[in-house]
Amino acid sequence: VQSTPLSPPPAAPTHRRVTPVLLASATALLSAAPTFWAWLWPLAWVTLVPLWLALRTATPRQAFFLGWWAETLMYWVGFYWLVGTMVNFGFITVPLSVLFLGVIGLGNGLRFGLLSWWLQRTTRPEHPWWSHLLLPACSYVAVDSLWPRVFPWYLGFLQLPGLPFIQVADITGVHGVTFALVACNTVLAWCLPQATRPTPAVRRQMALGLVVLLLLQGGYGLWRLPQIRAAMQQARPLRVALIQPNIGMYEKRHGADREAQLKQQFDLSYATLDQHPELIIWPESMYPFGVPEQMPQLPWPPAPAGQPVHWLIGALTYAGQGQTRQVFNSALLLGPAGHILGRYDKQHLLAFGEYIPLQRYLPFLRHISPTIGNLTAGSGGIVTLPHGVGLGPLICYEDIVPELARQAARQGAQVLVNLTNDIWFGDTAAPYQHRALAAFRAVENRRYLIRVTNTGLTSIIDAVGQEQPALPLFQTGTLVQTIYPLRVPTIYTRFGDWFAQTCSLVALLIPLGRWYHQRRTRPGAKRRQTRPL
Repeated sequence: VQSTPLSPPPAAPTHRRVTPVLLASATALLSAAPTFWAWLWPLAWVTLVPLWLALRTATPRQAFFLGWWAETLMYWVGFYWLVGTMVNFGFITVPLSVLFLGVIGLGNGLRFGLLSWWLQRTTRPEHPWWSHLLLPACSYVAVDSLWPRVFPWYLGFLQLPGLPFIQVADITGVHGVTFALVACNTVLAWCLPQATRPTPAVRRQMALGLVVLLLLQGGYGLWRLPQIRAAMQQARPLRVALIQPNIGMYEKRHGADREAQLKQQFDLSYATLDQHPELIIWPESMYPFGVPEQMPQLPWPPAPAGQPVHWLIGALTYAGQGQTRQVFNSALLLGPAGHILGRYDKQHLLAFGEYIPLQRYLPFLRHISPTIGNLTAGSGGIVTLPHGVGLGPLICYEDIVPELARQAARQGAQVLVNLTNDIWFGDTAAPYQHRALAAFRAVENRRYLIRVTNTGLTSIIDAVGQEQPALPLFQTGTLVQTIYPLRVPTIYTRFGDWFAQTCSLVALLIPLGRWYHQRRTRPGAKRRQTRPL
């Protein structure tokens, strides 16, 4: 008998291979769009639906690729400005800058690739409704909180304009908002027509569970908003003046006319005195001279009319000499005559901006760019005005690190103050993304967040996350407002990311419990357990 060779299985139609990639790409673009146009914030409630649909028919390997591609594309689109920053301010060539962005995007994409692989392995249509509702949302939050990133990005921060839905952050942090968004996307994806999906009864239970979740989230927000606003009105007011000098990076770096830069900031500051500020704030490192660590007082001209105004300014301070010299990115609290009343040194340095990771072991990295700093990390703390108001300085990107703001609030800060210089990012979406990420620190800790920037966006965000009018990008100006220092205790301030940690545990326990149950109910399992020794 003549044997007939087996023919390879037919290849999948082109549309079946392309459609999942297009769906993953749609998720990437829907995720990135609200970072450019804030009014598109409702898209976050459906942004994951295309990817979730693509995963339904994918193998584990395909699921990993689709998730990896979705996150990578979102990163490339949303953080496009990194190329301009590296070229214009890091003096890195365009090809190398594009390469760096590509590598960073691919590295961040692994996060979503692993999440998609995990969900494809652990989710089946026949699972109970609560598993469908909890597992994707808990897994998403777990990966969000555990995966290290240079520029953290959370789905929840897209909801900043929806004030009632973000108030839960004073309990759960931004992760609670993300949890609700992922749960909504999951229910919508399972309810759409597809080859395999849960039974109608399970889908109804999922929808009911989602409605209860959203009612709790929105209801808490509507209940909490008037409480916090009432607390703000009852607090002792503090009048602050924010200075946005708009000094170009090259002018600031070369320091050719430091005296003129200093005079400009004094002129802007003194022009606000007729509005009677109690505290004048300058942006990050805008005092143009280095300050020795032991210096008790800066050469400071007295304020006109002898007004007893205090100052919080950004400056570079240093200790030691020669090889042992350490330089700190600091915030200095000054009295009316320039006496240094308190100092905060930046704790969370920006990799490849203020220091080079591993340069001790890989010294050639020092030559990537001549503009990368070599700063020393500080130990934290707060500064306190004479009448007892505690200020929690956060320098540069420290306001997007939740733990630092929480630490300041626990140490007694009644106001969070971010001194930053976003000129590095140019006229791009980056300053707006920075502001949106930072705004959650105000809600989490129920403190005003003051953001004072060199080139914009200088603004004040109140304790419910609502922003007062901001100074636009690349304009010189001042902003004088009355704020209300608060000491409102929150669950998040006390316990931190307990919600994210709980979600991480649940994301592991659900599959483990399912595996254990299947093992116990497998035919023959009972006999093996009762077999005599």
